[in-house]
Amino acid sequence: MTGRERIPTNLRGGVPDRALFGPNLWPRLLFVLGAGLLIYGMPLAARASSGEQWRPLELAFTAERQAADPFDIVRCRFVAEFSGPNGARLTVPGFWDGGKTWKVRFTPTAPGRWSYATVFADKDDRGLHAQQGRIDVAPPTGATDIRRHGGMLRVSTSGRYLTYSDGTPFFWLGDTWWAVPSFRVPFEDFRRQVDRRIAQKYTVYQAHGHQPIFRDEKGNGIGAFEATRQPSPEVLAYWREVDRYVAYGDEHGLVGVVGFAAHSLLDSMPLTELQRLWHYYIARFGAYAITFLITQEYNARLGSADERVPKLLVLGRFIKETDPYRRAMTVHPWTHAGDRREAWSTSWLDFAMFQAGHWRFAPAEFYWGVFHATPRRPLVEAEANYEAFTNSRLTIDAAAVRRAAYTAIQGGSCGFTYGAQGLYAGVTDRSQPYTTAQWGPVLTSEEGLQLPGGAQMQHLRAAFESVAWWKLEPALGIVDPPGDVLVKADGIDSLVLYFPPNAMVAPGARLTHMRDGNSYTAEWFNPRTGERTNLEPGLVVQRDRLPLPPRPNEEDWVLILRRKSV
Repeated sequence: MTGRERIPTNLRGGVPDRALFGPNLWPRLLFVLGAGLLIYGMPLAARASSGEQWRPLELAFTAERQAADPFDIVRCRFVAEFSGPNGARLTVPGFWDGGKTWKVRFTPTAPGRWSYATVFADKDDRGLHAQQGRIDVAPPTGATDIRRHGGMLRVSTSGRYLTYSDGTPFFWLGDTWWAVPSFRVPFEDFRRQVDRRIAQKYTVYQAHGHQPIFRDEKGNGIGAFEATRQPSPEVLAYWREVDRYVAYGDEHGLVGVVGFAAHSLLDSMPLTELQRLWHYYIARFGAYAITFLITQEYNARLGSADERVPKLLVLGRFIKETDPYRRAMTVHPWTHAGDRREAWSTSWLDFAMFQAGHWRFAPAEFYWGVFHATPRRPLVEAEANYEAFTNSRLTIDAAAVRRAAYTAIQGGSCGFTYGAQGLYAGVTDRSQPYTTAQWGPVLTSEEGLQLPGGAQMQHLRAAFESVAWWKLEPALGIVDPPGDVLVKADGIDSLVLYFPPNAMVAPGARLTHMRDGNSYTAEWFNPRTGERTNLEPGLVVQRDRLPLPPRPNEEDWVLILRRKSV
């Protein structure tokens, strides 16, 4: 590891600030994160600072004594108890950040006056225990929905979709970056990926990077699993670099959906070590717009699954109870054919992830079954047909990606996560493909980022956000004669119809159960380009049937119908 790699970073911009950071200045760092003031070494008297609703702020404290094991969640328990407007109360865990420095990151959930008091396990340490302060919080501002509405996701009152913190519907459009953060996706690459996907209207990235970010000449380094065992300069450098990733995604509008490793890689990890890691992660990053998928394929029938799954179910409850914001969380499952849905009986699973898998197309009926399951939970398609995966039967091209995405949404999913060969695994050099070679010709991350299907996902979001998508429900059996058309509707007010490529649609097919005499505006939406074509003079219901217009061609199309006001 070089000296430059150990330099921490300015969290707001994700760029090293050489005027502030240096090897001898870390303990007395003073800078601004968003609207929150970071305060080091202040006296015991109450501190005063200002902040903004839905924007993370950071408070810093100096312990009187340096802890031998600052990751011990019992002997070094450090929390700040916040009290805010309208009786709001949050107990936010703090974290060690080098030497005698401890921090608390907090996102105010309401504007107005907040106060706090700290509690440390060693009550004799007056640098950490019984510190008090107040924060005057302004209403939210900012250019992103995360800043305007809050990035701690919630479940809607209907149980059908997710929302931002303030209840605004959240359209989940994700990309799969499993190798983030690690040496496979250096921060500059991550920043480029974020910028591109934000421009394409994505809202989520999925990641479970746990490998080292910095490595020595032998390829060794500190990863997440080593980074809460004992303090060291390398451990601190690792977490400060992770800060850059999380803060950049948060500031630019992407919700990180994060975990650690995958399936059998967690078999040898004792529950106590996993709890220790997660406690530190939530303390350090819980104020940001993230949520948790625990691990990839938690119930894959690989390794010691019978022992791993119960352990991870207990871990899920621990994560929920540790999170001061009780945000909506989930767990990433094995493919639908092997998913035993063990987590579905837990109280901490707020929304269900689905994995249709690769080189196959899950029919809408799979999603319908989850949509109508009890208890009611939002459903997200989290892994299906990564673009450019190739075998002897099928190459997943942009059309296949669109078919998977629209089928999932039309079937009842409230979101879809895209994935691409090379990009999902952080391939920077084709000569080092990791596991991607088994899925077809190797691509680099940059090549995966440029694939057309990924760009076309922005049109999926645009199509659904042109109507009140959160009110739509799968409409089964309303096309007569039956065909390949998938319908989602808000009663008879708005209807979205998806015609897959080469869809079988009988001549004279109609929508049934309509209301005689109603008329509808109609537009063809091109899912490849986002172009819209209005049909004039529209469509009229006759004898409770609405005739379907002929498609422009045999490619896939979306038909959007809106009932005209009477």
